[in-house]
Amino acid sequence: MSRAFLACAVPALVELGACRPDFDDDYWRVESLRVLAVKSEPAESRPGTQVAFTALLSVAGTGGEVPAWSFCTSAKPLTENNSVAAACLASVALVPAGRGSSIEAETPSAGCSLFGPIGAPGGFRPRDPDISGGYYQPLRLDLSGVEPTFHLQRIFCDLADAASDTAAQFATSYAMNRNPRLNPLEASIAGQPIALAVIPSGARVDFALSWSATDAESYLYYERSRQVLTSKREAMRVSWYASGGTLETEATASAENDPESTAANHWTAPDRPGTISLWVVLRDSRGGVDFGTYELTVQP
Repeated sequence: MSRAFLACAVPALVELGACRPDFDDDYWRVESLRVLAVKSEPAESRPGTQVAFTALLSVAGTGGEVPAWSFCTSAKPLTENNSVAAACLASVALVPAGRGSSIEAETPSAGCSLFGPIGAPGGFRPRDPDISGGYYQPLRLDLSGVEPTFHLQRIFCDLADAASDTAAQFATSYAMNRNPRLNPLEASIAGQPIALAVIPSGARVDFALSWSATDAESYLYYERSRQVLTSKREAMRVSWYASGGTLETEATASAENDPESTAANHWTAPDRPGTISLWVVLRDSRGGVDFGTYELTVQP
């Protein structure tokens, strides 16, 4: 079944289809090859800008398969409710961007007309911004055995529905989004720190992650209902994935008005010894991403 990788209100990584249902409580469990996240550098830029993209895959090797990337160049009709246009599944609407787990590519220069506030040729009305005021260029990633996956790359577009002085102020004062940065993962059992390489079988492990308080950036926002510029603060979300054991939750989050810069989760180690992979993805609400991969060694 097709499903969104993350709640659709937050720009991120999307498998073509409807939003993932809330009752899928084990989505954190990774038992096959999956694309867990895509990080771009810079996190936001104007269309026609060179950007580096890196995919976080759930296995180090892909059996000789090399991920193929393509930009979608089809605006989404109003009659479709997916995150990207259905035409993006057809090669005619795709522009090759590169091959490999990491690539560098120039985003299409028509992004603000196809996916932004200008309006695309052919009668497509301008797109509405997301809750952070942003617009996104879809980038498709294809890998054998995995459903087509789309990264939504944030693009900066000038205000098209504001007074000229407001639009000019926004263009000169808006600060492009930067990716957040994860600090090292900390693990403990019953309050005592423990190394990831010596976890007792069946133990309940407390994980703690943190990031700089400045990673939840304040940014200029155009409030259309009042037609004024104001300031908003990024919300943050951490997604957790594991190849074994049991995670207590798949995601932890802090809202725009929450100054918290930490996230915690609990993981119960399996009863048998072995090596478990853990992946953590930090996202801000303007499309910024950072991620980490960890090996957990369960001892007898």
